[in-house]
Amino acid sequence: MVVVKKMPYIVKEGIDLANLKYSVFDNMIEGVQVLDFNWKYYYVNDVLAKHGNSTKEAMLGGIMMEKYPGIEKTTMFKSFEYTMYNRSPTYLISEYEFQDGSKKWFELSIQPVPEGIIILSSDITKLKKVEAELKRKLNERTEMLAQISNQKKQLEEFCQIISHNLRAPLSNLIMLGDMLAENHSIEDKYNYFEMQKPIINSLQNTFEELVDATQIKMDATIKKSLIDLEKSTIKVIERFGKEISSLNATITFDFGEVRTLFYSRKYLNNIITNLLSNSLRYSSTETTPKIHIRSYKNDGWVCFEIKDNGLGIDMKKHKEDLFKLHKTFHNHPKAKGFGLFITKIQIEALGGFIHAKSIVNQGSTFTVKLYKLTYDDNE
Repeated sequence: MVVVKKMPYIVKEGIDLANLKYSVFDNMIEGVQVLDFNWKYYYVNDVLAKHGNSTKEAMLGGIMMEKYPGIEKTTMFKSFEYTMYNRSPTYLISEYEFQDGSKKWFELSIQPVPEGIIILSSDITKLKKVEAELKRKLNERTEMLAQISNQKKQLEEFCQIISHNLRAPLSNLIMLGDMLAENHSIEDKYNYFEMQKPIINSLQNTFEELVDATQIKMDATIKKSLIDLEKSTIKVIERFGKEISSLNATITFDFGEVRTLFYSRKYLNNIITNLLSNSLRYSSTETTPKIHIRSYKNDGWVCFEIKDNGLGIDMKKHKEDLFKLHKTFHNHPKAKGFGLFITKIQIEALGGFIHAKSIVNQGSTFTVKLYKLTYDDNE
């Protein structure tokens, strides 16, 4: 009969048996940390220390809020608190900014344990960057498809514009040419020749306007830059100084919500110039002109707005023709019906939209949706 003697259990000096139970997490690919009820680091593995830009030795026994000042103000910490005090698990994906300015994204699973809470974390920063890049490319593709669709629509409109604006003067020229070819007196021929001049001039002006519009539509490399909206607007206003003074007009602006734009400087100046010119040109003689310009964010768009108390437009009558070539709505000697037409083309060339609200004898408000905000813009 063999007698097996029980060997006494030997506890090595310095070993923390309570902490030892978490040593199973030492070789995990996820970061693991255990925080006690006083927010002291009870256990951390090497992966977690790397996640936190630190070392195990520097973290163990330290208090989270002292190690990472300001963390208590984050959404991440609120989830820690919830699990700590409600003893209910939570899960979240959150970004954290370290004191050196670096940022990391973490996927966190938080569970209650007798000591406090245990947090399993995965650094998903690279995954987030890939996700952001895929989103950017998807947005570019969506924008490209929208531009193709918009260009098709613009081409159809452009064909209608050419047909409408060139057919009549060309028909008149052909008719006058036939009359010149007939056997008339020198005086009649001279009169017919003189009658051709204004038609030719009008035809040339229309042709040049359509060429300008075509160049905008075909320009696929519109240069953009970061623009200070207030400075750009002031420069445009200064060019109208004489007209503003003669009308005793008041112009105010508010760019508190959107101060800078990433846009075409040339197009933006043209947009501001054309809209401001209209507000001044069609001001009412019955009231002192008041014009307010502002920028703001709305429904994911950067918007630019100009509002006046001028003559206004009968929208029921003219809404469909508002941005068409050579359409005018007031008897003004300088009205050509080209400013709003080219403004709309420039705005749409960069993926934006323009619309107007107007009441006769009360004024007009033109709102331009310049471009859609990205995730970074919203931040």
